[in-house]
Amino acid sequence: MRLVSLSSPLPPDAVLGHDVHIPGVDGPPLLRRGVKLTDKYVAAMRAKGVVSIYIEDALSEGVEVHGAITPETQQKAISAVNNALTDASQALASGRGLSPKALEELQDVAQLIALEVHGAPDVALHLADMMGADKYLLQHVVDVTALGTVLAARLFRQFGWIDHTGERRRDRVDPRLAKIALGLLLHDIGKLTVPDEILQKKGPLTDEEWVLMKRHPAIGADMLGDQVSYLIRAVVKQHHERWDGSGYPDGLAGDEIHQFARIAAVADVYDAVTSERVYRPPMKPHEGVALIAQGEGTDFDPEVVSIFSRVVMPFPPGSEVELADGRMGLVVDVDPRAPYEPTVRVQHANGSIEEIPRALLAVPVAV
Repeated sequence: MRLVSLSSPLPPDAVLGHDVHIPGVDGPPLLRRGVKLTDKYVAAMRAKGVVSIYIEDALSEGVEVHGAITPETQQKAISAVNNALTDASQALASGRGLSPKALEELQDVAQLIALEVHGAPDVALHLADMMGADKYLLQHVVDVTALGTVLAARLFRQFGWIDHTGERRRDRVDPRLAKIALGLLLHDIGKLTVPDEILQKKGPLTDEEWVLMKRHPAIGADMLGDQVSYLIRAVVKQHHERWDGSGYPDGLAGDEIHQFARIAAVADVYDAVTSERVYRPPMKPHEGVALIAQGEGTDFDPEVVSIFSRVVMPFPPGSEVELADGRMGLVVDVDPRAPYEPTVRVQHANGSIEEIPRALLAVPVAV
């Protein structure tokens, strides 16, 4: 299986590798896995804002692509977040809090994600931005939740979670994962108070617009009030704080920032920069990985970055890369100890396929 852009011609033997769902639309998928991809189907997906898909073809035969959570869980999460955002919008208009029903649905999904992540093998993840900018907020929330929960699970395993006394512990990990997952599902709820013309603005924000944007973490935490625990509100309020104190809304630094929020910050930034936005195209995975690495010790907690670097590969299996000699190839495997030297599969003009271990790529080695 491999990820391809719908802006490029598809191989003639391509079939759909994953069901295609449209975020916010419940019911059966737009297209089901295994369907042969015709021009009509491609046009239908483009019309719904789909920008990339997973396919299966001769070149990608046997290539395993691992997401942070299963597609089925992702769909449940998208539905729950969509319902919660709708409910929260109505709550803002009426002056009430998030409804118990919407919160319960999110809690159920958070628990499901936590259990799934806790039992998943330690493998390199392929985190794909498959929808256009108009579906960004909904898809972003779910993708950040999936990645952040994986980072939390591996960080707690290696370094432990930090309790209210500052002690590191390794017991009761599952409840902690469910709590951070719920916080991540709610982390951007405050953006409902930011006008669409600011969220969707194609140019740089003015100083006044930035003031409004920087309020959303605190507003989100206030919206939740005592409906959720401090752990969950910390994710919502502090996910834009930075390790060196340069973040917002309170300019917290280092250990002043809750451990959950430090995890959320890395997941949030990586997904944001590698997603299509109204004001810029997405970064490639290796560019997003480099950005996180550059922020170690300044923007981000070094412990979280160290875990991230073993979870998210610059060139994950199932992604297309350019070799140093100009040929295009498909990553089929990568060793986290040598992330810039993946095994790459290349298809020649005569149809034969060559596999190149420790392939030399056309991009510079990371920082």
